[in-house]
Amino acid sequence: MKRIALLACAVALVAAAAGCGPAQAGDGDLVDDWAMLAAAKVPEPAAGACWTTTATNVGDLGDVVLSQQPCDMDHVVETVSVGHFTGDAAKGSSRPKGAALAAAWTDCDKAVGDYLGGEWQSARVFVVVNPPSDRQWDGGARFYRCDIGALRSEAGTLEPRKATMKGAVAGDLKLGCGTLVGTTQNSWDDITPASCTDPHDAEYVGTVSSPVKEYPADEKAYDAAFGKSCETKMLSYIGMSHTSWGSQKALYYGYWMTGDEDEWAAGNHSARCYAMIDKKKINRSLKGAGDGQV
Repeated sequence: MKRIALLACAVALVAAAAGCGPAQAGDGDLVDDWAMLAAAKVPEPAAGACWTTTATNVGDLGDVVLSQQPCDMDHVVETVSVGHFTGDAAKGSSRPKGAALAAAWTDCDKAVGDYLGGEWQSARVFVVVNPPSDRQWDGGARFYRCDIGALRSEAGTLEPRKATMKGAVAGDLKLGCGTLVGTTQNSWDDITPASCTDPHDAEYVGTVSSPVKEYPADEKAYDAAFGKSCETKMLSYIGMSHTSWGSQKALYYGYWMTGDEDEWAAGNHSARCYAMIDKKKINRSLKGAGDGQV
């Protein structure tokens, strides 16, 4: 019985209860000597984080949850940098979207260009400004992620990678020649990458940004926003005069916008311009080709 009593006293000491040893001095207040707990805070992401998802197309990314993944494993999104909303954008009751993302878009556009080593539109790349989720926003989060991902083609199919996209503008994602998919009289469904020495009917010639404020609502508005500037970009790329351009039988140009209506409102008015060839394919680049018939 004595041994049992000693064990009971040892347990009581661990629990810091009175009755198993001499009384300890104190002020009798059990609360005032404890530090206050820090306020709860939503964890912030870090630049360099990589993410995976069940989505297969960039258009579906807004409907799925991204899971962080080691960058040497298959991932579809990389966080280039992390910024913070300020001013009116930080005061809203809900996370910013559309025009309220303008300052964040400008920041991300520059950060992504620095990360990729050049104009991001010249590579098979998409850019997303990711504000906090609704729950994170309600919890006080005011950060945004500048995210990028690789594309297999213009139609937005995601391309998982095990390697970083840093410097990709000059690497394997650089836009060049391609093959038109699903062509009709006035449109096409996709442009898939192709070597310029293999048969192809499209070639990237540069990116333009439209000064038009309103998002293009129809074919006429699209042409007003990008047509003339893409024509100029194509002729400069080929080194072709307007006189020769007027006599071409197979050559024309096209453009592919890099963002949707919300991104347009945030400030992304860019489109990729392509030289295109009607009803035939060639196996050479048009860059610097001059005034000859295509």
